[in-house]
Amino acid sequence: MRAAVSLVMICLAIAALPIHAQQNARQNGKALYQIHFDSNHDMELYQDPKSRKVLIKVSFVVSTQETGAEELSADYRIRILEDGTPVMDVDLPRAHRTEELDVVLALDTSGSMKEHGRIAQARAAAATFLKKLPGKADCGLIFFDHELRPPILPLSRDRDLLQKEIDRVEPRGGTAYRDAAIKAIEMLAAGPKGRERALVLMTDGLDLNSVKPPLAVIELAKRNKVKIYTIGIGEPGKMEVVSSVLVLDRSGSMQSPADDQDAVSKIVALHRAASRFIDIMPESARTTLIPFASGVGTPEEFSSRKIRLKDAIERLAPGGETALFDACHAAVATLEADGKKGKRVVVAMTDGIDNSSRRRKDEVIEFAREAKIPLYLLGLGRENELDEDTMRELANQTGGKYYPARNEKSLLEIFENLSIQIHDDGINEEELMKLARETGGQYYPAKNIADLKFILEQVTQVIQKEKREIVFPSLRQSLDGVPRRVTLMLVAKTGKVVSDPAAGSVTIPVEKIISVNETRVGVSGVVIAEMNNLVYLMILAVIVLLIFLPAMLRKGAGAQG
Repeated sequence: MRAAVSLVMICLAIAALPIHAQQNARQNGKALYQIHFDSNHDMELYQDPKSRKVLIKVSFVVSTQETGAEELSADYRIRILEDGTPVMDVDLPRAHRTEELDVVLALDTSGSMKEHGRIAQARAAAATFLKKLPGKADCGLIFFDHELRPPILPLSRDRDLLQKEIDRVEPRGGTAYRDAAIKAIEMLAAGPKGRERALVLMTDGLDLNSVKPPLAVIELAKRNKVKIYTIGIGEPGKMEVVSSVLVLDRSGSMQSPADDQDAVSKIVALHRAASRFIDIMPESARTTLIPFASGVGTPEEFSSRKIRLKDAIERLAPGGETALFDACHAAVATLEADGKKGKRVVVAMTDGIDNSSRRRKDEVIEFAREAKIPLYLLGLGRENELDEDTMRELANQTGGKYYPARNEKSLLEIFENLSIQIHDDGINEEELMKLARETGGQYYPAKNIADLKFILEQVTQVIQKEKREIVFPSLRQSLDGVPRRVTLMLVAKTGKVVSDPAAGSVTIPVEKIISVNETRVGVSGVVIAEMNNLVYLMILAVIVLLIFLPAMLRKGAGAQG
């Protein structure tokens, strides 16, 4: 029995080694180092014409994942495995830094960048990025919100000019990072040939406004050998379908300007502002209009067709009194009857006091609360011409908000920012990862805005292609077309623990795996993940069962006898 117990303990220790090796290599669940390479750009399987040996060449970059990680030195080496079988250990090759580099920084300046100090952190991170670029690197700059914003700075080495523009830009509008990426790739393609090309794209929201789809960006980048490095600021979005109803006042008082400085009438200001709301909507969003005056208009079907919706807004003409409560009640009823799952909101704008409704304020509030539909109220015009207390109550009691708009400019800004707030609930992490992965770049999540500066430092390391290269003979000396799994491990020769001691590091008497990256040669884009720790535990359970099974069978046979 003692022998069996000892054997079990040995099995436990053996099974635990890979788990400890992986845990010691991590700090708070993240590897201190990461190896970057991919099958599309950094792998080559070929036969040497002289020796006739089948060789594999791997180009890779090693980056640190934490500021506390020590610099790589002769104490580290690379372990190579092919299809899980060790090939050899080699000294860590010297990194070759590429000075001949063209890069474009595309910076999100949408309205949501005002929140949580994002624009300030982005400016500081961009300053670090520009300082870390090699002296011979040319850098361009693109700002984007719902459109490309001037100035678009061409490739140059004038870092001061770039930083000056970054410090001066102010957030506004929606998000169109795909269109910005297209422009950046075109800029890079027009540059000198033979230089490395990279696009660094930083955004905090969904792409609500681009004309081009993600596939167009990827194809153009591949064609021009541009790697895209994406940085997603904030949390991933829920990707809910948003259904909204625009309740728009077209009463007779909309014929006059909102204040003495406005050159256009309130109805014209509404045409422009409500159209901006439509412009910022993503393709997945849907809305309909309920115009009102003395009575309430009949809404059409919900639609995502922006031209059609904007045409309907442009046709609104002033005349009649104001039935705000009836119109808001009808909007909630419209959303309830539609029954579409996802986020549902009502956006109502008026320039006066309700004087024609059959519904009461409390009735509207109760109906909206039961339906769990927030009301966003906008009051256009002079303070003494509006019942702001009532509109504020309608909004606050239903989970919405009231916005006073004193003139055309503020109305446009409110509709714009409200559309962003309603439709943009986080980054499209899946799309950002795809843009990076398909072009040979990398995606960097920045859920904590304070990490942005460090992330930009890591990006500069990778895009400068501080690459290392290894050539080794394949274990299968035939070009048989069968995929080969290649694994690179960064190994500490001394077994020294470099993860955070506070995280529970353990020194084990074997060489410690610090980082693993593996792919398959011969099959483009196939990535093989590390073995899950659960697999080790399952293997252990089988071993324990096999150890005790004979004894259990003998005991059962004895009981029967």
